Amino acid sequence: MDTPLLETAADGTPRSARFDDVYFSAAGGLDESRYVFINHNRLAERFAALPEYGQFTVAETGFGTGLNCLAAWQLFQQLAPATARLTFISTERYPLSAKQIDTALAQWPELAPLRHTLVRQYPARFEGFHSVELADNVDLLLLFGDANVTLSELNAGVDAWFLDGFAPAKNPDLWQPTLFDAMARLSRPNASAATFTAARRVRDGLSGAGFQVERVKGFGRKRDMVRAEYIGRCGPPRPGLWPANEWVWPKTANQDRRAIVVGAGLAGAHSAWELAQRGWQVTVLEQATTVAAGASGNAQGAVYARLSAQDAVANRFYSQALELSQQRLGQLPDSIPHANCGLLQLNQGPKEAKRFQQYHQANPYPADFVDLIAADKASEYAGVPLASDALYFPNGGWVSPAALVAHRLDHPNIRVLTHHTVSTLTPNDSGWQVDCDNGERFNVPHVILATAWQSAAFPQTADLPLQPIAGQVSRIATTDTLATLRAVLCSDRYLVPADRGLHSLGATFHLKQSQTDVRSEDDTDNLQSLHQRLPQLIQGNETPVEARAGVRCASPDYLPLVGPVVNTQAFTTDYGEALRKRRTDRLPAPAHYPGLWVNIAHGSKGLTTVPLTAKTLANGLNDEPMPIPQNVLNQLNPNRFIIRQLIRGNA
Repeated sequence: MDTPLLETAADGTPRSARFDDVYFSAAGGLDESRYVFINHNRLAERFAALPEYGQFTVAETGFGTGLNCLAAWQLFQQLAPATARLTFISTERYPLSAKQIDTALAQWPELAPLRHTLVRQYPARFEGFHSVELADNVDLLLLFGDANVTLSELNAGVDAWFLDGFAPAKNPDLWQPTLFDAMARLSRPNASAATFTAARRVRDGLSGAGFQVERVKGFGRKRDMVRAEYIGRCGPPRPGLWPANEWVWPKTANQDRRAIVVGAGLAGAHSAWELAQRGWQVTVLEQATTVAAGASGNAQGAVYARLSAQDAVANRFYSQALELSQQRLGQLPDSIPHANCGLLQLNQGPKEAKRFQQYHQANPYPADFVDLIAADKASEYAGVPLASDALYFPNGGWVSPAALVAHRLDHPNIRVLTHHTVSTLTPNDSGWQVDCDNGERFNVPHVILATAWQSAAFPQTADLPLQPIAGQVSRIATTDTLATLRAVLCSDRYLVPADRGLHSLGATFHLKQSQTDVRSEDDTDNLQSLHQRLPQLIQGNETPVEARAGVRCASPDYLPLVGPVVNTQAFTTDYGEALRKRRTDRLPAPAHYPGLWVNIAHGSKGLTTVPLTAKTLANGLNDEPMPIPQNVLNQLNPNRFIIRQLIRGNA
């Protein structure tokens, strides 16, 4: 990304050389933030009035040093109910580094605990959405890039706007009509806005966006500033404009905060935990005798993603998912076997050589997220000799999926019932009747299927294109050679540093197979494949100490399926012709099965993708801002395959 060109003024105030303007007032940056943005958005009054489990969203243009974010967060901690949630969304085209932010904010000791958390959690600087978890009930959603672009992909309802950024005369690219159009689309009823500037273009832009604008006394020596209340644009809103109707998620108007999650693997456990964190009461139904009995039950798993140097939707999703999963990996308690030991993707084979060549030409990521390094440096990080260059993920590592699942399900709002095989799902007036083979019956407003490829067994989800992929992980005892391995190694197989004297390696890949029996030939395949790639580490004749087979689930485009499910027949009738003509803007909402959701098809990367998809699903059910761009969310939509078929006229 472009650098911020930070300077320090004579009085110590951080200043942008690019815009010839200060980040905050030398007369008192925190006082100005509170006066302009906190007071004129009436945040003290509104935070205190939030109900239990209420949620509030602030959107800001220009994150800068993060001062406004910390001021809002501090006040929220002081006044809001403990169960309420705050999402602070902020755009930034030229993000400062964590060190620069730390230095700029150090002058306010009262903010020190919040500053330390922000600096510790601050994301890598590359374009896109970054979900930063500041506290259990406070999320920071950073949108790095041009605000007029990033806000166009934001799916949220905003309660208060902080229009910061540099002055319109010095930063005219920000204060464009597209900004005010985005505000009109995103603002909730009675949303407010405040800004330090009273420039005519800003007042006119706010008025045109449906805000009632008022000029008031500015901070300190400034003559005036603007505050505004959203009253709506004139005329009826046009339906189906954004997102296109076929991609819209249904609103969850039901205030009954209960859900059943079917499946107690990674996807099910995280989906249940995210809702439980928001005060929902969740029952998890698992057909096996224990949780994590399927593909999520391995002793070790790598937290990784195969990123390219190209700006594709899949790449945006995987980079954001990897960032969040790495952030959480670093916060796990010692009771869960894991290590933030770094991860190396090795340049082996012709396909990898092409991908690595793209990184040689241009790495879109900063080195603190992924760095292209030579073999000698890779060997140093790995602690073992390596013969190829590698992509180094300094925050990568491994975790025990089985222990992570158990940890997420250990929550007072979650009840886990094993030996419960769901036989039928029947819609009723209250939502869903869930019947199990053992005769038990449940009635809840929401059901989340986290049953991987077995989701196709239910009539409502039988049309989803899911394919099973059987595979086996082998474990071997450490050796003198392997004992020094201190980073995860990945090519088309992986090798993990030892945990209690055992290394995990794998995994085999049997497309469209669903067997779960452990096979000696799969152990041989794992060992021989790694011997070919890492002969200096794996001899190929090691004796496996243990092995575990499981079945992963993938979609045709190898992206997860997350969100609501449509009635295929009704959707085809309503949308078939309109999709072929690309004229869906006047159609009614799609015929979703009310209260039925899926979080499936994570393939071999569930440790990386599930945290973000579960959070996305919970935010959707809880009417919180979506943590990923809308164009990415569309490509995770479970109904994308029928939509594509209808557009092509193949359904």
